[in-house]
Amino acid sequence: MAYLEVPVPADLAPDVLRLWYLEQPAEQRYERIFPQPALHLILNLSDPYRVFDLETGAARTLGAGFLSGLQPRFLMTQSPSAIRHVAAELAPFAAARFLDLPADELTGTVRESQGLLGDTNALRQTARRAPDPAAAVALLIDHLRARRRPGSAPPAVLRAWAGIHQNPDAPVPEIAAAAGLSHHRLIDDFKSWCGVTPKAYADIVRFRQFIQALPLQGPMPSWADLVATSGYYDQPHFIRVFRAFTGFSPSRYLDIVTRFGVDYAAFVPLDEPEGVPSPTVPEFSTRRTAP
Repeated sequence: MAYLEVPVPADLAPDVLRLWYLEQPAEQRYERIFPQPALHLILNLSDPYRVFDLETGAARTLGAGFLSGLQPRFLMTQSPSAIRHVAAELAPFAAARFLDLPADELTGTVRESQGLLGDTNALRQTARRAPDPAAAVALLIDHLRARRRPGSAPPAVLRAWAGIHQNPDAPVPEIAAAAGLSHHRLIDDFKSWCGVTPKAYADIVRFRQFIQALPLQGPMPSWADLVATSGYYDQPHFIRVFRAFTGFSPSRYLDIVTRFGVDYAAFVPLDEPEGVPSPTVPEFSTRRTAP
């Protein structure tokens, strides 16, 4: 395994949150990816991935690079046997800075990056020839710098985004007041820049923080005790949210993560694409029609 995380250059912050290189064998053939409060650009240097439609079960092959928007529920993907990529995690408001696509059109989708973020096919070919991981990440940094448009998200949107991360349980009117906007103006501006409403974003942040705080390497308290210290109303509410975001029951989730380890808390390995329906194959009629 090779993993290198590179500090984000000051001129790319706060639009870019993380930059890294990863090379490792796939833990399992399939992976269930939980919602993340960020956009993800993956420049794939290995064989293609596939992503499944959760309604139909149809699988779509992802090419050299792809962009994942904010997701309202989990993604199910099929990984190449050997994972090798360079990647960037982008703040949701960064869509307007780098992409030829409004933020709300990226929400809930995974799209090929070619054309949306310049010529990522050419970038991939160059990165595959890079002499080391640091050089590969440097190529991605240069590409992002070349694509970044002038300007930035409004300061009020940045304050609201930061405020949600500090306290995702805060009521939206409170977040709006701290950002210096009216409640309705914040909803409009935040959705315009980030692709979702402040409440939808806070739901993702709250869930992500809950998963990150789970004591997966030590004795596990009861779910009731965990929920009592979180921002969820009660255990039934938490279980509904957990199933909606992950497709797992809490007990099923713990069984899997205990087996694979804390590194897979939000990227859960599976040997089958659980929860994905089998694609429907149209039946062909054997009845002859008149000429």
